[in-house]
Amino acid sequence: MLILVGHIKTSPDQVAALLADLKSLIPATLLEDGCLAYAFALDDAATGAVLVYERWRDEAALAAHLAVPAVGAVLGKWGDKVELAVRKFDASNERGALD
Repeated sequence: MLILVGHIKTSPDQVAALLADLKSLIPATLLEDGCLAYAFALDDAATGAVLVYERWRDEAALAAHLAVPAVGAVLGKWGDKVELAVRKFDASNERGALD
């Protein structure tokens, strides 16, 4: 399993529009094969920070997601207006938080 977590940062005056565009991807993405979780949340409006959290079954599922035209459109629209501080982790031995 892959976990992507971190922040996407933009200017504070554009963060609401960025968050709206990212959230527009959620319903269809959650239906994609291999998507285990996909969420965005406003972390800090004053600094333009949006929290990113994604879980994918594997690299192939993530690659298929990144090839979806709607995803490419959002990435293209915001590419030069954001700073990506998102990291990808390989995860194994998944269990409950208190297990």
